[in-house]
Amino acid sequence: MDFDEDFEDEFDEELDEDFDENLDEDLDEADSKSPTDDFRVKTPERKPPSEGKKISIFFLSTIGPGEKKQKLLINDVNKVSDIKETVANLFALDPSDFHLSSGGVTMDENDQLKDYNVNDNDDILLIPASVAG
Repeated sequence: MDFDEDFEDEFDEELDEDFDENLDEDLDEADSKSPTDDFRVKTPERKPPSEGKKISIFFLSTIGPGEKKQKLLINDVNKVSDIKETVANLFALDPSDFHLSSGGVTMDENDQLKDYNVNDNDDILLIPASVAG
């Protein structure tokens, strides 16, 4: 063997030994610490997936002077009473002064929006409580 071959063989052996030693040390250190414990501590609890679908609805109010129209993105499993509260705030009205109506049907406050087959971009009317039946 010549000098270059001897040097390469020695160099390769040193690299192999260093690599094996460091790898073994890293594994021993990793065993003493559980990565899953750290992972779980930092992960927030998952919320259950929300049901229903989000749809864009136009709310049309003829209560008071002039006609007003607002568009809202609403989850169709929301209760009509909750939607009514939001719309009342939007139009600066008292929720007891109006009802919501879709397709000529006055919505019951205990029902969900999806009970009325409201689709994306449909209109919902705000009708005065004195007019609704």
